[in-house]
Amino acid sequence: MIYKILQFSFGGGYAGSAKMAILSSSKLIEKGHNVKLFVSKDSLTKRRALEKGIPIIELESNRKLSILVNDVIENISGQKPDFAVAYHSQDRKVVMKLKAKFRKQIISVAYRQNISLSTPFIGPIIYNRYFDFMIACSRGVANSLIKEGIKKNKVHVIHNTTEIPENISKISGEKIRSQLGLQNKIVLGISSWFHKERKGFDILFKAFSKLDERFVLLIIGIPKENQSEVFEYASSFSIAQERIIMPGFIDNIFEYYKVMDIFLLPSRSEGFSLALLEAAASGLPIIASNIPGNDEFIEHNKNGLLFDISQPDELSQSILTLSNDKKLAEEYGLLAKEYFNREYTLERYAEKLNNFFDDAYSSFYSK
Repeated sequence: MIYKILQFSFGGGYAGSAKMAILSSSKLIEKGHNVKLFVSKDSLTKRRALEKGIPIIELESNRKLSILVNDVIENISGQKPDFAVAYHSQDRKVVMKLKAKFRKQIISVAYRQNISLSTPFIGPIIYNRYFDFMIACSRGVANSLIKEGIKKNKVHVIHNTTEIPENISKISGEKIRSQLGLQNKIVLGISSWFHKERKGFDILFKAFSKLDERFVLLIIGIPKENQSEVFEYASSFSIAQERIIMPGFIDNIFEYYKVMDIFLLPSRSEGFSLALLEAAASGLPIIASNIPGNDEFIEHNKNGLLFDISQPDELSQSILTLSNDKKLAEEYGLLAKEYFNREYTLERYAEKLNNFFDDAYSSFYSK
């Protein structure tokens, strides 16, 4: 069955949820669905959507919610959408207003990308009332939502995916490695925005400070305007600035993955990390924190290493283990890549997403 689907992804477009809004829109269109993606004016999401030929409705989202909702309603006047899907917190507020107005004329869906560390008591009541379904990007997120009080029958797990270049096996990081003077270095990589606690930068820097000068950190995804804060925080761990490389927010991300020797994911909270999937698809050995989401992809001592976030020494020891055993590191990287290619490709994701909409539509109208 073909559906009319409104997708909402307001905001700058740098978050993983914005990437998923783009990927899901693209794949739903390929399946024949009528998709419109609502985006913020002049956002990265807008640019990426246009590059993929996704129909967009561009709105000024930094206004009162009531004005934004009225703009949305005006743009869908005369249409009869089947679904409204929210990807961010602001989007959820918009979709809740649409649900309140159109009630059974529209199926409301919230895409949840992270575990909520704290939710007011009223939150689950509102979500249960105004959202018909929730897509959780991992079992960890699903369990978190249910524990908070979201009705179990509303929550469906569809693991994230990511887009991989067709020529990924031919992409080399040697040119960039040479330009950065890293030929004789062990490059530890991380792809993340900067948040000291949530993204585990304190854990990362504690572990890194125990390593010798052979090791450098390559951190991708942090804009230039935020990098001084990273350097300042690293210096509090006695880490010299020249040991940290930050190219900023980049488009040729897989060239930088190919520069890395080991990929690190020290977060305290993740949904189902896109960076982890990108690193796995690049064939990198991965060391990740032992938290929900990460442990759904990495099986300790099988296709990577997990460490206890309360023990930064475990991270530094794991780094030494893989840097000293190249054969083991290569084996973990190969197995992680095989697992990604077997279970988490765009094609598998698209099938699961399409099946979700079929099941959701059938379930909603059989009540």
